[in-house]
Amino acid sequence: RPRAPSRRCSRPMDPDLQRVQLTERLHLWQRRQGHRVGTDDVLAAWAAANARPNAAAVLELGCGHGAVTLMLAEALSNARLLAIEAQDVSFGLLQRNVNEAALADRVETALGDIRTTDAIGDRHFDLVTGTPPFMPLGSGTMPADAQRAAARFELRGGVEAYCEVAAQHLAPGGALSLVMDAERPERYERAVAAVGLHLEQVITVLAREGGAARYLVYRAGTSATSVTRSEMAVRTHQGAWTPAFA
Repeated sequence: RPRAPSRRCSRPMDPDLQRVQLTERLHLWQRRQGHRVGTDDVLAAWAAANARPNAAAVLELGCGHGAVTLMLAEALSNARLLAIEAQDVSFGLLQRNVNEAALADRVETALGDIRTTDAIGDRHFDLVTGTPPFMPLGSGTMPADAQRAAARFELRGGVEAYCEVAAQHLAPGGALSLVMDAERPERYERAVAAVGLHLEQVITVLAREGGAARYLVYRAGTSATSVTRSEMAVRTHQGAWTPAFA
């Protein structure tokens, strides 16, 4: 089961890198001052695994250093995954993490922009997942670190690009699973509808019980259906994980 990344780490050869515990079995290499695994990664892996638990073919868009990739491959033990990442530094970590987790036989990695890559070809998938960058250009201060900037800002397109790729490569009956921030829900739902997909589920995730919305978890499919909407909190008022998140 996914759990909070441990602070304990082995001493890497590169002092910029840190090895954290991702799940009971999996570890993850990440940059100390770069993009780091967080709650949104746990939510993304959980949501995708629940969206189509019997998926045999999975496409992950903008997978970064592979935190979701590893957790999803562990949760969907019979699935084969194609994980695409555009940044060289993140892609190098992705390959290392996949290899060290002994998942290379089921996880194919590709370096490229999801909007232009040839890696997908004409393949179709039971499940497409991703956590698009949340922030439009000009909506905040760009981090100096390029890896962190790409994870937060729409340098290579935003939710619309993810939805377009998903719509092109979803198999009939397949699902798109997305985790977004809670700032622009109307835009996110428009992006899904614009490519002919249909919302199945929306979960509003609160940082704490009774607090403000922090994330939105979307599941969409290829067939029209009623939309279920619900709410969950990550932590209780006292700061412990809620039963739902645990």
